[in-house]
Amino acid sequence: MGLNTPFQFQSMRSLIALHNCHFREVEAGWSYQLHEHSGYELLHCAYGQINEWIHGESVLLHPGDWLFIGPGVKHSTINESSQPFAYFSVHFSMDDEELTNALKELHFAHLSGGEERRLQPMFAALFDQLRENNSVQPDRERGQITIDGFASVARQTFMLTVQQLVINAIGLVLVARDKEHVRQQPGRKKLQAAEVELAHGIQQKLLDAVYTPMTINEIAQQYFISRSHCNEVFKRVYGIAPKQYLSIMKQRAAEELLLHSDASAGEIAEKLGFTSLSSFSRQFRRWTAASPQQFRK
Repeated sequence: MGLNTPFQFQSMRSLIALHNCHFREVEAGWSYQLHEHSGYELLHCAYGQINEWIHGESVLLHPGDWLFIGPGVKHSTINESSQPFAYFSVHFSMDDEELTNALKELHFAHLSGGEERRLQPMFAALFDQLRENNSVQPDRERGQITIDGFASVARQTFMLTVQQLVINAIGLVLVARDKEHVRQQPGRKKLQAAEVELAHGIQQKLLDAVYTPMTINEIAQQYFISRSHCNEVFKRVYGIAPKQYLSIMKQRAAEELLLHSDASAGEIAEKLGFTSLSSFSRQFRRWTAASPQQFRK
């Protein structure tokens, strides 16, 4: 194409509003409960692995992968990995009728396998800007870095870089819409609202059960359903059996207490609803291949 090729467009109007942009490093076993957003989300795995569950479907993100999630799509993070991971997330909304219509039937898009590499220079530029603007101070209460300390131009440049990242990701999503790793709502089996609500209620009961001896049978009885139906509904929405989910949450609580409290192993066993220290120690070895005392050292 020559430089003198005629080209023009009459007008273009597009507005992208950014919300809750953050980068976090989290410990092994970290999870986030079922939730949804009124806008879009762009999620990136910086290192480690992220297990994202979207309406019962597992999406495994490896380092460098990106995940685009549409508005109103219920999703959760339940990670069974023994390794920490780091993620970048930005939520956004668009005042662009054409783009909104193009994306309205999209459930999610997993960008991996090569095309996502175009986003890496922009992602790296964000961290370069953070390092260059050493006037930024950590938030003393939350231990996080914000861009509030940036000079006005630097702050605007940072936000424009995030917008550039989002716009380029949308472009990749649109190109990849018809590929196998993109799921669209019309062709998939939809979950009933009652199923999602029931599974969410079961999840809350499981979280409450972390510090009690409550069993899956007892939770099922509270909803007047069988254990098998409880298992089926929960796994359909979250992609994991309730017993396994409860075990992950208890392991996470046990590790937190061992590392960040002065409670003895016996006291922790009692807190988590175990009948004895020996039963807690056996279970902890199954989780980590170490005794509570070895893990604490």
